[in-house]
Amino acid sequence: MIKPRLLLSIISVFIFASCGHKQADVMHSANGGKKYGGRYTLNEIRGNPSSLDPVRMNSKVEDDIGTNIFDKLVENNSKLELVPELARSWKISPDGKTYTFHLRTDVFFHDDSCFASGKGRKMTASDVKYSLQRVCDPRTLTSGYWVFQDIVDGANDYFEKIGKVAMPNGVTGFQVIDDSTFAVQLTKPFAPFLEHLTTSFGYIIPHEAIERYGKDFFQHPVGTGAFRFSYWTPDQEILLTRNPNYWEYDSSGNRLPLLEEVKFTLIKDDKTLLQSFLQGNEDEDFTIPTESFQQIVTPEKQLTTQYTKYTLQHVSAMNSYFMEFLCTSKNFSNMALRRAMSFAVDRESIVKFVLKNAPHSVAEHGIIPPAFIRYPIEEVHGIAYNPDSAKHWLEVAGFPAGRGAPEITLSVYNEPRPMQIAEAVQRMWQNIGLKVNLQVMQSAQLLDGSEDDKLDLWLTRWYADYPEPENFLNLLNGRLVPKDQTSKSYPNSARWNDETFNSLFYQAIATTDEAKRMELYAKAENIAAYEAPSIPLFYEEHYRLLQSFVRDNPLDPMNRIDLKYVWLDK
Repeated sequence: MIKPRLLLSIISVFIFASCGHKQADVMHSANGGKKYGGRYTLNEIRGNPSSLDPVRMNSKVEDDIGTNIFDKLVENNSKLELVPELARSWKISPDGKTYTFHLRTDVFFHDDSCFASGKGRKMTASDVKYSLQRVCDPRTLTSGYWVFQDIVDGANDYFEKIGKVAMPNGVTGFQVIDDSTFAVQLTKPFAPFLEHLTTSFGYIIPHEAIERYGKDFFQHPVGTGAFRFSYWTPDQEILLTRNPNYWEYDSSGNRLPLLEEVKFTLIKDDKTLLQSFLQGNEDEDFTIPTESFQQIVTPEKQLTTQYTKYTLQHVSAMNSYFMEFLCTSKNFSNMALRRAMSFAVDRESIVKFVLKNAPHSVAEHGIIPPAFIRYPIEEVHGIAYNPDSAKHWLEVAGFPAGRGAPEITLSVYNEPRPMQIAEAVQRMWQNIGLKVNLQVMQSAQLLDGSEDDKLDLWLTRWYADYPEPENFLNLLNGRLVPKDQTSKSYPNSARWNDETFNSLFYQAIATTDEAKRMELYAKAENIAAYEAPSIPLFYEEHYRLLQSFVRDNPLDPMNRIDLKYVWLDK
């Protein structure tokens, strides 16, 4: 819901927000020594989400908010283990192609005016089919078709034909058995399928909300999650309030969530955010400014003396920073040029001098980070800094010492850390004779531009959607690249397509033996490491500062923002 323009509406929102804040400040005792109440404030430094419609969520900021509004069939817990959510149990057929989910029968959608009575109705298997089917419907402008493409029976047919011919059965692989039983039929075994359902594209919504809000649903989300959407003031804040009818209880018997409100602020400068945290206006700071890092965190990853009043959390992250080339462009269809530019990047200098040793490690391998502990990362041989090799491959590309090379534009989103990295890389490429310009964009613009074939080269990062290496390698899955160049390409924005890689990748995802699957992933990634459709830079370490009174908010390698268990010891 965008901020109202009419004066009366503005006054109403102000009064509501003010009263809500007073209510949130009231704390109540809960079982197990915990407390109900309070407002938890955290920041999304990447700014406004593009959409809060699950089928169009394609960034971390959107998923951070969505996790608290919506539920899925299955979820990852704080240890990144698969656990039931809306499905109380599931069964996989012996051939690995049929998944049968037994749903909870005590789940209700949020109270909302989209329902005739204003009261949220019970969720059923029909809602699951409706929600997942929207992900396969191009009319929704879906970004998530890839989670079911070539995997679920009938998904491809539905995507290609819906709106052109009658399809009364929808996606045939999504099957409503009865109100509390839902089945999915796959075209072939797909080992990470349950993990695909833990993405934002697995969120369950009611059809009434789409019918009521239409194209505006993206800014008025309705789900079954622990918190209800309250309002969204662009460039300022998003407020969620406690769902009093949430189905889950904690181990002490408390009905979740414990917090009364969650406020997402949209401060875009990490230094401003740190000051806001230190002044007590934010309950966490996930983005410690690079220039302040050594002042706050010791080499042993402890807090320095003046900051010991806070809590520091850190963990090796399922998050990699890299640059991507548009491999179908005139400039970067040239593999030799991509390799030359990759050899010219001194990753160690970026980590040590630009980022003050905050990352976990230099990306010496591929884009899959070492946080995947069962992945044989040492078997992947990436491109290391080597100026002589950079000059050699530049000559192979047809541009000796940079002569005749095209002018290069590196697109980067307007945040301090990416800007610092981009400026360092710009200098490194200029050292081998390449002229490089920086194009500064908002993160939403950069995402759209990379998917729409409008950018040649961009700096990005990938947070794992789920704890399986396939999620990273899918960024390079050539079979997901649309045949129509004008169509969006997501998640393979680089539009790189190598059939040997594709073959190994698809062989891996059909392999249920985990050790063999990891081995096949590594073989596939070695092909990508050589052809350089992307330039891995470093593997991230997550750091988070918390106010001393924050409880039960663990930091996991995916930095999942699931606030239903959090409480404030005030």
